Amino acid sequence: MFEKNGLNENVLLKYRQSITPLGIKMVRTINVTLEWSLFVRPEDIPMRAGIYMVIAGRKDENGSWEPSTYKLLDIGQSGETGDRLPTHEREPCWKKEKPPNTDFLYKFAIMPSEKYDEEDRRIAECCLRAHTKPPCGSECNDGYNRKDTVSITNASKPAPLSEKYSCP
Repeated sequence: MFEKNGLNENVLLKYRQSITPLGIKMVRTINVTLEWSLFVRPEDIPMRAGIYMVIAGRKDENGSWEPSTYKLLDIGQSGETGDRLPTHEREPCWKKEKPPNTDFLYKFAIMPSEKYDEEDRRIAECCLRAHTKPPCGSECNDGYNRKDTVSITNASKPAPLSEKYSCP
């Protein structure tokens, strides 16, 4: 690994340049595997940086959450997700969009701050929202309009998401 101007090789490989009328803009290329964990209470989500989903769902006759009943309500990102969800400004939309006889569920995937910054999380969030178009929130629901590229692999029971997404 080498250092150049205080940036290590890993950081330099993450960006490519794009010339714009206003100068040089760094365009990002992100590859991320999201390991999703399921939470019933937003307060139980760790105080970590990452991507979250808000879902409505039901239990099956055995008392297990049934992924076939999941309805995706929202996708977002936060630097401290455990603090973000219990007081989220889009909660009224979640309540409005939640089907009758379902419960709120939350899925969370860590994007560690040591490896990904806020802009990386926003790019991943935008790609997921562009593909899934959740009813709550509007950022990127009309499509992915960034020059950055992202490849997302969803692991650990990602329902209601597909296994892979890429943008553009």
